[in-house]
Amino acid sequence: MWGAAWIRCYHRRVQSQPLKWWHVRWRPAGRAMRRAAILVAKIAVVLFVLDAIVYGAFYLIAPWQHAQGLAKVEPRLCLVPVDIPTKAQAPLSNASIDRYGFKIQLPNREISKTHEFDSITTASFRNGGGLMVHNTSSEEVVGLLISAFKENKRAESLFGRELLRSDFKLMQAAMSATPEQVKWWHFRSLQNQRTEALLMLKFGALVACRQPFESSSAIYAISFGEFRGYQCGNPDAPPYDAHIDVFDDASRHFAMTISGIRGHGQVITQEELNAMVASIRPSPEN
Repeated sequence: MWGAAWIRCYHRRVQSQPLKWWHVRWRPAGRAMRRAAILVAKIAVVLFVLDAIVYGAFYLIAPWQHAQGLAKVEPRLCLVPVDIPTKAQAPLSNASIDRYGFKIQLPNREISKTHEFDSITTASFRNGGGLMVHNTSSEEVVGLLISAFKENKRAESLFGRELLRSDFKLMQAAMSATPEQVKWWHFRSLQNQRTEALLMLKFGALVACRQPFESSSAIYAISFGEFRGYQCGNPDAPPYDAHIDVFDDASRHFAMTISGIRGHGQVITQEELNAMVASIRPSPEN
């Protein structure tokens, strides 16, 4: 009797209850969440590793990338100094410019006017051209670039004291550097970092003299008298513009630009320019 009643009670239908969030079976849910978390962590680790590899690769080839980028902006970086077309010297006049600690004789041409300023001194010729002597002791670009280069904390470790003592040797090394000398497979080697730094100095020097001879296709090595350095542009060939930066053994820096109004003819010859460089003398007060 009691057994039958108990059986009937056990099989009594119970009305379904609405499902609540706290009725979730937490153990299976926890396992699913743990698997998802592990998967996300694995993906994050893979992405981190890939990012580190990419960053490391870019870091290692940074000197090569920088050199290639500079070459795209300034194609003349691939040029190295060559001999000037002629080393002959023409007779000069008795006229001279004595400014900024230097004295230089002028070519045997008629001068229409001269102007003296703190940063430059100009002499205009009757043929429509002229020359500018730059004050390299003030805000002259190449001088500032050399000073900033030497003041860099890594300069001595990269180049040594001997090279940094001579402005001429430093600029000679810079002008001889080319982007092709930086190899990507050498990564951040000392040689790659040296060449990268020299290319930055060369880039600044070339950009500084871009305006007067935008179509220049050569860099010349020039050396006469006490001064030697480099010349950009050819005064014997269109557009007849040229610029020189020369140094003596005491690292005194002389800079001069030969130019004129747009479409001008020849201003001076290479022979006259050679003789002018040979005539440069430091003033007694320098």
